[in-house]
Amino acid sequence: MKERGKLKYFGHIPSRLDVGMVLTRLGYRKTTTVISEEYRKKIDAMIEEGLTLCNIQGVYGRYEIKSHEENGIRIFDDIFLESKSLSKLLQNSLEVVFMATTAGSSIIERIQQEIKNENGDFALILDSLASQIVDAGLDFMVEFINKEIRREGKKLTQKRYSPGYGDLLLTNQKIIYDILNLKKLRIELTESYMLVPEKSVIAIAGIEGIE
Repeated sequence: MKERGKLKYFGHIPSRLDVGMVLTRLGYRKTTTVISEEYRKKIDAMIEEGLTLCNIQGVYGRYEIKSHEENGIRIFDDIFLESKSLSKLLQNSLEVVFMATTAGSSIIERIQQEIKNENGDFALILDSLASQIVDAGLDFMVEFINKEIRREGKKLTQKRYSPGYGDLLLTNQKIIYDILNLKKLRIELTESYMLVPEKSVIAIAGIEGIE
C-alpha cells in the first residue's frame, strides 16, 4: 500500500516525562509507598540515564471519513475500519487522524541488556519510562494538531483509540502502519501485527467542530 495523503513527521519530540507516572506504573503510591531519599536519588539517576536512551519520533496524517456505519468507518474507497466503539467515538467527526510515536530501539536494547545482567530494578524503571514517554509523545502531537486545526474551528476528540483495544482488532495496525509509512521511523511490523521497537504505539482520533 502506498503512502496516502500528506504526512507530518517529527524527527525529535521533546521529552516531557511525568516522573510520578513512571513511579505509578511501577506500583508506587504517593500516600502509602515510602521511598528513602537515597533510593529516590538512585531512581532519579536511572530515569535520567533512561531519557538519554530515548529518541522520541512521531508522525500523523489526517483523512476524510467517507462514511460512518454502525459497525465502523470507511476511509478512502477501499479501507474500512470495523469497530462499533471507534464508530461511536468518531460519530461527530468528518475527519480522522492516524498518529504514531516511538521511543526508538536503543532503550529496548538496554532493557534487554539489564535483564540479561539480572538488574531487574533498572530494567523495570526503563520499561516504565519508555511506556510513559511514547504516551507523552502522542500528547505532544495532540497538542500540536489542536493548535493547527483550531484556526479551522475544529478540535480533536478528547479520547483516542488504538488497534487491539476494545473491538478494533490488532490486524488494523497493518492498515495504519502502511498509511503512515512507519518504516520511515524505523518501525517494523511483525507477522502477529506487533510494532518493533516494542515501545511504539499507533493511535486514532477524530476531528470535529468546536461547539
